[in-house]
Amino acid sequence: MAAPLQLTRTHRVLIAVVVFGAVIIAGIGFAGSYAAVRELALKKGFGDFSYVFPIGIDAGICVLLALDLLLTWIRIPFPLLRQTAWLLTAATIAFNGAAAWPDPLGVGMHGVIPILFVVAVEAARHAIGRIADITADKHMEGVRLTRWLLSPIPTFLLWRRMKLWELRSYDQVIKLEQERLVYQARLRSRYGRAWRRKAPVEALMPLRLAKYGVPLADTAPAGLAAAGIEPTLIPPAPQQPVLESADAAAGSRAAGA
Repeated sequence: MAAPLQLTRTHRVLIAVVVFGAVIIAGIGFAGSYAAVRELALKKGFGDFSYVFPIGIDAGICVLLALDLLLTWIRIPFPLLRQTAWLLTAATIAFNGAAAWPDPLGVGMHGVIPILFVVAVEAARHAIGRIADITADKHMEGVRLTRWLLSPIPTFLLWRRMKLWELRSYDQVIKLEQERLVYQARLRSRYGRAWRRKAPVEALMPLRLAKYGVPLADTAPAGLAAAGIEPTLIPPAPQQPVLESADAAAGSRAAGA
């Protein structure tokens, strides 16, 4: 189990600033929408209930979002909470827009603050979910955007294996993919372009098992041996102390002189 994420003093200050700013945005949005929603409720015949109707909607949004964040933190999320909260937010925007209709600028102005609030809460939920995953050792890293752009189809297949077999480390997935490509290259060099037809079944079996999340490091030696290839998946890195030893020898000769 991973250790809990440690927050520094700077992190706590930033969190406090963000929470304070989110509260201000929410307060401004709720205060601005109260009069418009109350006036619309009066027009629709709500009577005295129109004075508490806007408060009920705004309080419901806050309670649902707070409960959603709490359940996300303890890793038992309930998506209906967030969906209902955003439905109420959309309803509030629609009620405010109706009060300013048909002025398009007024309708847009009524929607700015709720959109800011939605973005802030979604960012908080994303951060809480990520922290909860890291704390529970369940965090799954994503695939780099540059890899999607440069090689979309192979990246999709890599991402698919990552999700299917719960491979959480991006570096681990890249290493497995490198081993797979190296294994294929060695079979291709041994049997030519038709290696898939000419190679024995035992040599192809590690590639098939790799699709199901079995590391090639466990199966490649037997497969390569069946193909008559030296069972070394990835050649070791070349030794580089030659230059250093030469420098050391030169230094010793200079010291002896």
